[in-house]
Amino acid sequence: MEEKPITMLCLLLFALIPRPSMSSAVQSPCQLPAPSATEQLSTEGDVLIGAVTPLHAKLVRQKVTFLQPPEQPPCQQFKARFFLDALGMLFAVEEANRDPNFLPNVTVGFQLYDSCVSGTRALGSTLGLLSGQLLPTPNFDCHPQHRLLGIIGGMTSPESEAMAELLSVYQVSQISHGSQHPQFSDHQRFPSFLRTVPSRVHQPQALAKILLYFNWTWVGLVGSDSGAFEWLDQEFRKEVGKNGGCVSFSKRIDGHINNVGDVADAIWNSTAKVIICDCYHIHFVLLAKALQEKSMTNRIWLMSTSFLLDASVLSREAREMLNGSLSLGIHSGPIPGFKHFLSTLRPAMYPENHLVKLFWQELLGCTWPGPKSVDNQAGSVVQNCTGLEQLTQLHLSVLNLDDLTATYQAYLAAKAFLVAYQNLRACSPREGPFTGSNCTRTEDARPWQFLHYLKAVCFTTRAQEEIFFTQDGEIPAIFDIVNIYLALNHTLQTVKVGHLDFREPPGQELVINSSTIIWAEGLGKVPLSVCSKTCPLGTRKSAIQGQPSCCYQCLHCPKGEIAYISDSASCFKCPEDQWPNNEKDRCIPKILDFLSYTEPLGMALAFCTAFLFLLSLTILGTFIHHHHTPIVRANNHRLSYILLCSLALCFLCPFMFIGPPVPLTCALRQAAFGIFFTVCVCATLAKTIIVVSAFRATRPDARLKRAGLNLPSAILIGFSLVQVVLCMFWVIGWPPVPVNSAEAGPTVTMLCGSGSSEFFYTMLGYLGFLALVSLVVAFLARRLPDTFNEAKHITLSMLVFSCVWISFIPAHLSAQGKDTVAVEIFAILASGAGLMGCLFFPKCYIILLRPEKNTRDQMRGKQHFKK
Repeated sequence: MEEKPITMLCLLLFALIPRPSMSSAVQSPCQLPAPSATEQLSTEGDVLIGAVTPLHAKLVRQKVTFLQPPEQPPCQQFKARFFLDALGMLFAVEEANRDPNFLPNVTVGFQLYDSCVSGTRALGSTLGLLSGQLLPTPNFDCHPQHRLLGIIGGMTSPESEAMAELLSVYQVSQISHGSQHPQFSDHQRFPSFLRTVPSRVHQPQALAKILLYFNWTWVGLVGSDSGAFEWLDQEFRKEVGKNGGCVSFSKRIDGHINNVGDVADAIWNSTAKVIICDCYHIHFVLLAKALQEKSMTNRIWLMSTSFLLDASVLSREAREMLNGSLSLGIHSGPIPGFKHFLSTLRPAMYPENHLVKLFWQELLGCTWPGPKSVDNQAGSVVQNCTGLEQLTQLHLSVLNLDDLTATYQAYLAAKAFLVAYQNLRACSPREGPFTGSNCTRTEDARPWQFLHYLKAVCFTTRAQEEIFFTQDGEIPAIFDIVNIYLALNHTLQTVKVGHLDFREPPGQELVINSSTIIWAEGLGKVPLSVCSKTCPLGTRKSAIQGQPSCCYQCLHCPKGEIAYISDSASCFKCPEDQWPNNEKDRCIPKILDFLSYTEPLGMALAFCTAFLFLLSLTILGTFIHHHHTPIVRANNHRLSYILLCSLALCFLCPFMFIGPPVPLTCALRQAAFGIFFTVCVCATLAKTIIVVSAFRATRPDARLKRAGLNLPSAILIGFSLVQVVLCMFWVIGWPPVPVNSAEAGPTVTMLCGSGSSEFFYTMLGYLGFLALVSLVVAFLARRLPDTFNEAKHITLSMLVFSCVWISFIPAHLSAQGKDTVAVEIFAILASGAGLMGCLFFPKCYIILLRPEKNTRDQMRGKQHFKK
């Protein structure tokens, strides 16, 4: 890559050095006859600005016979649009010459050479500028009085590379007005190279920002074989990947255009609707034709560079293909006075200049008279040019003056040379930039000294745009975003819809007025280019194996998680007190749930609680009313009253379990039913002890007759007091408090924590221990011969009580939420009802329905009968 220009230079120098004949004297190189200046444009001046830029589109290659030195190959296909760039440079020079205050007593000259879009021709033209004559003579300056400030050119990277290799040897300043290749930022290789266009280093980032703005994440890349496509492909993928985008395909059109069909097939097979195109004009024309044959028109093209959009370059297929597309162009500003300069242009101002005549001929559609008529290719009769015609707006419309991008860059390059030379002349003694703060005399300034001023140039155009060169030797990177659309008359129109300025802070570089963009589908209808449709809220993206990251499937968020943005990469858990809504796109507060009186279960339990409480009071009232009867007085009627009161209080405890938990009810409810049930079980045990004591008291050797009368009361008080002390420690030290369950679900169950699980199960264990003791004692005493023996009923009641609370433990551990509260209430009601039913229903039956058996004689007779 680096040796090619040098090899080309060596061959060209060897071929162009004149060789004296053996029979004649040696001639001085500056005395050689110069060819007719038919392909240059020049004006005289004290100092000179050179330019090498394309004026023709084709270079005719000549066969080398090696019998005589080769000549400059001729150019064909003159382009008025190319010549407009040269006129932009000429306008800047004449603008400076007309201003008496800009460079007083100095006239700036201009000399232009045609490069024909060829690196070889550009290299020869550069040698011609350095030697001062069209026929290049290396290392000779045939016009030393015409001091060369520098050279503007070339327009393309191949031209600029060949020129820069040569000019870096002589340290002559060069400003390119079109080369964007990143290699020219290497100041070690190209120390005297500057440019008025931004480097292509900014191009991938600029394209990625536009894609991000329109949410285009699935794109294709097509480019010509320009030597930088691999670099663009690699950098573009990096920038697009940073924004979550992917490249569907990347295809390069080779120089022989043999694979245009393959590129068209790749576009056809891809689902990407947006195609990045970094193509030459001819390549895009061929590609558009291939796509038209496939009836494919629904693609949005994003052109990576300024695009020539006139009918002479683009075919009908290409124009239709570009409808509704965008172009990333180099920023262009206004050139005040340039249109007036064009309208006053006359061939007589540059007599004998072939290029101006060609320009005049193409604009007016006429031909110059004479045997050497210019480009009269057809045999048809056309009007002769006189040079006195008036250029109207209709004639100038051929140049598309609304798009002067390249002309503006050429104009800036000339202005930079002029301002740098002005700064050099304005240097004050002892304020110079060189050693000892010295200045340099204008006539003695070396090329490297002028290059110093050129790199430091900073000026403001008449349109109030500040121009300066960055450390990379380019002007600040500013791009114009242009909308391309077909007008009603099927002509291709362009309109600027935004800009991208890398001087702005991050996030503010891109400004687009999207409402003014005319898409292929109509105004305001932004096309969509994604591999997979946007995942809606409540879903997340899931990668598809073997596919790029932009191709994915949408999965619903799992239970308890949400996705509150579209295309979310993951789902997020809701806080503990919140739960996803049905759409799973936001968290909403959980519904507070508890065992309520308003729900069927709560109502049923409350009804049972009230019924059993009233029933226990009814039985208590019945016993009190019939307290004088033998069946009531049997087995200590006071214990029966205490037992019934305790059962009534136990039946009231479930009311503290129903309803929203509060600190008071949470602290008391479990301790309360534990104490009341302990009293019940202790009273039942005391009744059993009375039966045993009564039997032993009838034996002749009984010693516990008196002690048996106080033992039941001691058992009742002592055992109950143990439970009371235990529950007091529990409630005071580790009281149960209201808590919310951490279960996954849309509701939060309000519960009462146990405070201390050890105390809770100790309380239940002590209660179970008393019930077990009472059961064992009652079971052993069930057959004792006593008239009023309640041991059988106590045995059955304790058996029911124990079964209920043994079943409660696994049920309580397996239940969740408010079901644990219902299980506990059910255990309280069932165990209390079992005690009451087994102990008091038989007696109530006799009291209320069989009163004849509730007599002392009746019961004694029955006892005697049994004996």
